[in-house]
Amino acid sequence: MRRATTVLSLGMLLTGCHHEAPFAPGGYGSDQPFATGSPRQITFNPGNDRAPAWLPDESGLLYSRQVVSGSDRCLALLPPGGGRVEREICSPGSAISDSTFILTEPAAAADGRLAYVVIVSAPTDKASRAALVLGTLADPAAAQPLLSFPFTAPDTVRLDEASQLRWLDAGSLAYLALHVGYDSARSRDTVRTGAEIVRLELGGATPSMAVVPGTRDASSLAVAGSPDTIYFTLGGDSRVFRRALASGVVSVLFDFGGGQVARDVQVLGNRLVAVVGGAVSFGYEALLGYNVQRDGGGPLHLVDLASGHDSVLPDSVAGVPLFFRRPALAPSGRRLVAEVVTGSVTDLWMLDLP
Repeated sequence: MRRATTVLSLGMLLTGCHHEAPFAPGGYGSDQPFATGSPRQITFNPGNDRAPAWLPDESGLLYSRQVVSGSDRCLALLPPGGGRVEREICSPGSAISDSTFILTEPAAAADGRLAYVVIVSAPTDKASRAALVLGTLADPAAAQPLLSFPFTAPDTVRLDEASQLRWLDAGSLAYLALHVGYDSARSRDTVRTGAEIVRLELGGATPSMAVVPGTRDASSLAVAGSPDTIYFTLGGDSRVFRRALASGVVSVLFDFGGGQVARDVQVLGNRLVAVVGGAVSFGYEALLGYNVQRDGGGPLHLVDLASGHDSVLPDSVAGVPLFFRRPALAPSGRRLVAEVVTGSVTDLWMLDLP
């Protein structure tokens, strides 16, 4: 089967706008899943598949897909039930062979706009460079940069990347800003951890940003219908918080208690989904100079906010435990997709919800 692929230029991503051919129309594979049951694996890439995000009308699923031949990652679009990749947005990795290009954290708006993050690194770079960019699903190659990283926020916190992009309304985005560091000068193992939540206003000629107070060491971010309300978790904490952006009022939406670490929150109506417990640690790391949450995944919890009932979703297949991260709750609330860590590879799995 052919697959439509759009290639982006580095100059466009970091300094300007460059137009190339948009996605070609038509279908390029089966819309049927390759596995059945719940949970079921929906990606089988030998590389890593991460950061799933639904289209607003639930007609497809975007995610970041590692290219088999290297470390580059493209954005890919799957049919809503799984199947073959229908579309890809890629960088010119083959043109600059010593650099790595990662496209990740897609967030599609109802009007067809597409925000995502581009991370570029080279062997000679002391650190990677990143940009939050905005384009459209119809013409993703026309994306323009909104923010370049790293930079120091008004509260003096250094922000190195953006993750978990969420549309508040047509004119504003919120995202989880990250610290990006390295375990040591020798190994340079990359450590990404939540720094704080940032709101980005797109209305003016230049986007304006503001740090959301009280979100230092945030570990996840969700929105659910109202442009004035966000939901978030904090590193090492068992609670899910709700904040009204206009008034600044913060309340506890749900507390999993028992010293369990909650993260990766999603909220839709009376449904709350979060990863709770599992392979996670939080604490100050002197080498990096800030708090770090290291996360190898954990069980998924589904909470009925009306009754307060908390249930654990199936977390094993044929006796093999599954460790979930980054769940994406579908707009219908009837299914979700999450990362599953298996050894050194991350795949995407789907669960049907009761």
